[in-house]
Amino acid sequence: MKTKYFKSSLLFAVCALLFTACDSDRDDNPTLGPNHTASTFVLNTSAVADQYIQLAPENSVNLTWSQPDYGVNTVVNYKIQVGLVESGNVRWSDGYLETGFNSCDVNVSGDEIAKAICKLDGFKTEDDYVDKGFREVAMRVAADIKTTSSQVVEGTEILSNMVTFKHMAAYCNVPTKGTLYIVGSCCGWPEPSGSNKQTLLDGGWYVTETEIGSNIFKGVVEMPAGDLTFRFYSKLTGWGSDDNPEGSIGQQAKDEAKEFTLPHTGTCMPGKGSWSFPGFPGGKLDITVDMNNKSVSFVLL
Repeated sequence: MKTKYFKSSLLFAVCALLFTACDSDRDDNPTLGPNHTASTFVLNTSAVADQYIQLAPENSVNLTWSQPDYGVNTVVNYKIQVGLVESGNVRWSDGYLETGFNSCDVNVSGDEIAKAICKLDGFKTEDDYVDKGFREVAMRVAADIKTTSSQVVEGTEILSNMVTFKHMAAYCNVPTKGTLYIVGSCCGWPEPSGSNKQTLLDGGWYVTETEIGSNIFKGVVEMPAGDLTFRFYSKLTGWGSDDNPEGSIGQQAKDEAKEFTLPHTGTCMPGKGSWSFPGFPGGKLDITVDMNNKSVSFVLL
């Protein structure tokens, strides 16, 4: 039988039907008590669970599940856990994938799955990496309901059954220093997409983490003279919007530039509000973005 390798998210489509429809559009926040503890939560088996799946940065794995029955119609939060099946036992990751969901039909990033597998294998640098080929990979979903202050409502946490993919291969995706890409007038406002990643890197339009996981980004960037306007992007998946900024980081949520003078120290947040420095004389701009305390510092050297 001919082996099939799946390279795009379209080929990961799962044909299993959802057990229960999801409603993630409710604006109110119902009061939940002990009578709203969910007892069943079913993750559906993938139609491609027995196929050969080569993970890649540009593909994804489709998962579907039934919404836990909390007895009320409300927004449910979901996160994915990855494990390796070894001699019939599952060794689970010590955390969940970065991206969370509010839907019961999702495309899980191949990039994030590969990163979780590399972490389970203990690879810390690219030099450590060894290609382990196709292995059986397990996944399960954790669900909960949170208050408006992002606190988990007691009694709403529940873990799904696990499903496995019999032949899944990762690639070298070990932790590295994070990058914030600079998008603005300085580089001609290129779309923050994967196809423009190399252009941004080659032009020096980025700042990098001081240490892996520090969440503090620093860099000195040569900026052209003129009216300078820019914001940052932590991932290159599109422009985003006011309501869903994707990876955009700005001085406010709304897509609107505000004028500042140098040196400047201020705040930042997920959003599309750009920083603007009219009449920038040109030169080296020392940039610090601290995502721990949501602050920025811009100094003309």
